[in-house]
Amino acid sequence: MAEAISFTLKFPFQSASGETISKLPIKRLKRKDISAAQAVVKDEAGLEDMLVSKMLGITLEDLGEFDIADSKSATEVFREMANGRDLAAVLGRGAVVGAEDAAV
Repeated sequence: MAEAISFTLKFPFQSASGETISKLPIKRLKRKDISAAQAVVKDEAGLEDMLVSKMLGITLEDLGEFDIADSKSATEVFREMANGRDLAAVLGRGAVVGAEDAAV
């Protein structure tokens, strides 16, 4: 099994609960996550925001506090995940031993 991959923010921030967020674990999304988001949101941008927040395990409110550079990077990670690519490579962490398992 591949080691867990995390998303490190370039610009940490204070969450709504007062905790400083600088690194977040990345969770692979499933079809049911897309279905749940589609049931709530109809526009493409809102759907993507819901899925990115689910992928990172944060609230939409906290996602709204992301610096624009971190927001762009998180969206890129989400899109690469959707395309089945190796997230370690996308995050600039190079090839992982057992790269076929590294796509979290």
